[in-house]
Amino acid sequence: MKVALITTLPGLSENDRIKEEVEKLGHEFKLIDLAEFEFVLDEKGLAIEGFNPELFDSIIVRGIFAAVKPISVIVESLRNKGIKVFDNNFIEHKYSIDKVTDLIKLSIAGISIPKSSYSRDFDHYTKIANEIGYPLIVKSTRAGKGAWVYKVGSDDELTSTIEEVEKEGKTAKGFLLQEFIDYEHDLRCLVIGDDVFTMKRIPAKGEFRANFSLGGAVEPFDLSESDKVLAIKSLKAVGMSIGGVDILIAKDKKRYILEVNHTAGFVGMEEATGKNIGKVFVKHALQNTK
Repeated sequence: MKVALITTLPGLSENDRIKEEVEKLGHEFKLIDLAEFEFVLDEKGLAIEGFNPELFDSIIVRGIFAAVKPISVIVESLRNKGIKVFDNNFIEHKYSIDKVTDLIKLSIAGISIPKSSYSRDFDHYTKIANEIGYPLIVKSTRAGKGAWVYKVGSDDELTSTIEEVEKEGKTAKGFLLQEFIDYEHDLRCLVIGDDVFTMKRIPAKGEFRANFSLGGAVEPFDLSESDKVLAIKSLKAVGMSIGGVDILIAKDKKRYILEVNHTAGFVGMEEATGKNIGKVFVKHALQNTK
């Protein structure tokens, strides 16, 4: 079988692991890099250099962060032609990061999330912040890996944060305000179908964000059965079968879903758990093409 991986993030370590596991299963593999998304349209139709979809039996779509809408149209057309595609519901979502939409989906599903507010006007932030209470979190709705996330402790700090992001050309519609949870455990749960892999994230000294990319440490965590059910339920609420679910266990033991990551890395999880997650990913993707 010939398998293609379509992505706009060709440098991810996960791409190498997917290639490795696809080839271990005896299949051929090709990475299709659409980061620059160069194409030609003529009387013959759409042509993308180096990519003839009809040469592949199965196509995996992962990590689309550029040209999202046109690529989703192309992926949908491949499926309509009868080509087997696993896209983790990318065609339906047409986004890779949209924390506002995901939080709404989680809330509708009755899943506990930190108290959150959204406004497209920075002038409304002080009133919202006082309703939520300090300290609180101001976070980007479209960035990952802890980028553009601030812990704010007062009106003055909030004003300074707004001034800082405005200097960078950011607007209010790109942020949301969220209750700060005094947590005991910050967990990343990687859900692949019914399999759940978990690691505890530990912030670096002097840092409130626990992201591994910001110098945080990770260690295995024995997740309870009820929390596994919560992680799977949260992923299904957003509408995917693979994703990273961030669970905060507060000091009062209450569980909160912080967010759901559509393109969760698994190499770090493999290192933390010692498990071959790449194999689980590839098998799930190939078994769930449609």
